[in-house]
Amino acid sequence: MLKRTLTGLAAGIALTMTAPAAMARDLAFAVFVPAASPTVQRIYQPWVDWFNAEAAADDVQITLYAGGTLGRNPLAQAQMVADGVADIALTVPSYTPGVFPDFDVFELPGFATSTREGSLAALELYQEGQLRGYEDYYVVAMYTSGAYQIHTRDPMATIDELAGRRIRVAGQIQTAVIEALGGVPQNLGAGEMAENIDRGLIDGAMTDASVARTFRVADVAPNHYDSNLGVLVFTIVMNRDVYDSMPDHVKDLLAQSGQFIADRQIAEYGAAIDANMAAWRDDPAHTVVTPSDADRAEIAARVQPVIDQVAAAATPGLIEAYTAKLEDIRAR
Repeated sequence: MLKRTLTGLAAGIALTMTAPAAMARDLAFAVFVPAASPTVQRIYQPWVDWFNAEAAADDVQITLYAGGTLGRNPLAQAQMVADGVADIALTVPSYTPGVFPDFDVFELPGFATSTREGSLAALELYQEGQLRGYEDYYVVAMYTSGAYQIHTRDPMATIDELAGRRIRVAGQIQTAVIEALGGVPQNLGAGEMAENIDRGLIDGAMTDASVARTFRVADVAPNHYDSNLGVLVFTIVMNRDVYDSMPDHVKDLLAQSGQFIADRQIAEYGAAIDANMAAWRDDPAHTVVTPSDADRAEIAARVQPVIDQVAAAATPGLIEAYTAKLEDIRAR
């Protein structure tokens, strides 16, 4: 009897000693923009660092894979999450036309005027259940670029001077907007903008002031028409099954992450835009044109059919909800 007891005890000790410790959960975060970009350095990596410190006791961590390490195609990021190639990924709704029609409203001219307005409006409307899309994922964060501007090689004093100019765009809404304003849209990747402007293949680009600086557009297109032509939404999404498998504390951290990332986007990205605009205004090699009231009215009239088309495809009442949300944000 004693021998059997000792044998069983020894076996139990051996099993305890040889059983592997619980594996830490390492979540792969796919980002298609370069690791050296300000967005990665000042927004994504600080979020990952914060999350990992807070989730250490849960044996959960995030590893950031920037520069398209897990997949370079920006259009395939959400599918990578669905297929388990990545647990979390940066996505851009407008890169897949027709899939997320509610997000098209943010690219419309005349609404959000800054990163703050766009980011808070997008995040809060989604949290309130007013934006369709991403139901098969857990949305970690949602935020926007700054307001689009038109950057050209040659000066452009009024919107009428856009007529016939070849302008780089990204996606169907930007395409429709430039067409409505009299320009000739050219769909190109961000990395192709500066070279094509420099070679005279296009006349300018439609993007915000941070992207214009980061991708050297401002070096070859030093004339900036500071119009309010919409913002671009970014989302960070997570595999739903992976989210469901997380401890409650980690889910709480993920719930806090949306505001954490939006706040950093507003502080860091918004500040970069302000700095660029100030530098261009002080530099005699650059011109910055603020549209007159008459020009703004003309832009609004020309793009109204685009607004109507987007509103018809979106959730009923979303344009009105977006307008009300922006008014609320401006009053804070």
